[in-house]
Amino acid sequence: MKRWTTLSAALLVVAACDTPAPSPDGELVERDSAGVVIAEWSGPIWTSGPRWTIGEPATSIGALESDEPEYLFSGIRGTVALSDGRIVVADGGSNTLRWYDASGVFLMQRGGSGEGPGEFSRLGPIVRTDDDGLVVTDGALHRITRFSSEGELLMTTPIEGVTVPGPAHPLAEGAFVVGAAGFSSTQMTGEEEGLYRASEPLIRIRSEVDAVDTLGIFPGPEIYFRTRSFGGHPFSRGFYYGTAGDRAFVAGAEGFVVDVYAGDGRHLRSIRAPSVDLTLTDELIGAYKDEALRLAAERGERVESSTRSALADMIFPKERPAYGRMVVGDDAIWLEQHSGGVTPTVSRWAVFDHDGAFRGTAEFPAEFRLSTVGDGRVAGSWRDSLGVEYARAYALVETGG
Repeated sequence: MKRWTTLSAALLVVAACDTPAPSPDGELVERDSAGVVIAEWSGPIWTSGPRWTIGEPATSIGALESDEPEYLFSGIRGTVALSDGRIVVADGGSNTLRWYDASGVFLMQRGGSGEGPGEFSRLGPIVRTDDDGLVVTDGALHRITRFSSEGELLMTTPIEGVTVPGPAHPLAEGAFVVGAAGFSSTQMTGEEEGLYRASEPLIRIRSEVDAVDTLGIFPGPEIYFRTRSFGGHPFSRGFYYGTAGDRAFVAGAEGFVVDVYAGDGRHLRSIRAPSVDLTLTDELIGAYKDEALRLAAERGERVESSTRSALADMIFPKERPAYGRMVVGDDAIWLEQHSGGVTPTVSRWAVFDHDGAFRGTAEFPAEFRLSTVGDGRVAGSWRDSLGVEYARAYALVETGG
């Protein structure tokens, strides 16, 4: 069984679009509001043609079957391409980090299940630092673990004050920013049925245990309350954050807005695209219900009946989320178009520079889940029709759209 494929390791160092020119179809208008720069993009976003896509993977790691377990994945939590072309994959099933060379050959492994230094109970996403180090959050043990690019364990730091901690993103000053990635039953406080967002802190953590403080308080991931239960909703708004240099980018999908903060918590800029229509139409709701019933019918009459009842009672918001995910790159912010509650045919992204100018859109196959972007390349996971997971890296390809 083939364990890996590589077309050209050279593709990994092609900087296809590090600093693309602004889109000609709009204008960035800036104004001051009590010391915060409001940067509004006036042109279209999702109606613009894609400017970037991906072709064949430069590196693809994984297999349907193999007698070498390091090439089998179960729940990829993140894929990072290092500056020298090596790939690091976080595998949730084994709670391990795995290093591969640019052609996909296994190099080493760190982690494993446990509570000791360098071990994980619930491996979270991985984030690359400027020096090619790796930062990993453990959502169960509530701690950050940092490794060097060569796999040396550098730091283990506890996380306090966040209900369900998300990834740790580094700031240039040496601190890390951590926010909420989910919700728990402790946040159920008797609200009426419907959508609800609990406020959550975005905290800044330094290497010292006693140096934890709050960057700000923000609306956390949105929860759907039903009688004696809670969970996600097809149109729930998420909470997203990332860093670049000494700035943190925060997005709550309430309107097409991304806020920019300094490492000390000062609100610097608000990036907006007010012309994006977020109306949750009957057509979008109907499409979601049709797909939910189709999938339920495949599981039997009983599941279909209970799904039909749940859909009849479901409460829908007036607006849909402005986007479904955010990935912060070295010089750009990537915002994924919300799926509208149905299985997408493509993954579509709007790309802005760090000051708010729209650069264009990118389209990837729906099977590819983007983890990281930078240096003209993207890395993430691919799930095939059999559900087999692969870690992949691609060079971005300009379409001329």
